[in-house]
Amino acid sequence: MKELAEKFIETFTLQAHVLGLIKHADIKVKFSCGLESAIIEIQNGKMSLLNNQDSIWYEIKGDWTAMMQLFEGTERLRVLEHKGHLTVSASLRTTLLLESIFFLTKAHKNLAKVI
Repeated sequence: MKELAEKFIETFTLQAHVLGLIKHADIKVKFSCGLESAIIEIQNGKMSLLNNQDSIWYEIKGDWTAMMQLFEGTERLRVLEHKGHLTVSASLRTTLLLESIFFLTKAHKNLAKVI
C-alpha cells in the first residue's frame, strides 16, 4: 500500500496542473487495504506520506483492485464507493477534492496539455 501511495505522490508532484487543487487544503487520509495502510497528508500545498497514525481525519477502505484504480486515476472515487468497492469516511467536499486529485493525476501525459 505504501509503495502505491509513494508512486502516486511522485506522479502528483510532477504534474503542475494539479498543484492548485491542494494550495489551501489541509487533509490527513488513511488508505486501508486488508492489513496494509498508508497515510497521506496534504498541507501547505504539499503532499507527503506519514508514518504515525495520530489525528487521522478521514479514511478510505477497500480491496486492492479498487485502490489501484483510485491511485492510477482509472476510476473515480465516488464510482468505486457507489459500486461498493471502497468505503469513504469523509465529507462530500473532501471526497470531491480527493476524487479530483486522483482522477486528474492519472498518468496520461497529454492530459496536462489539455488542462
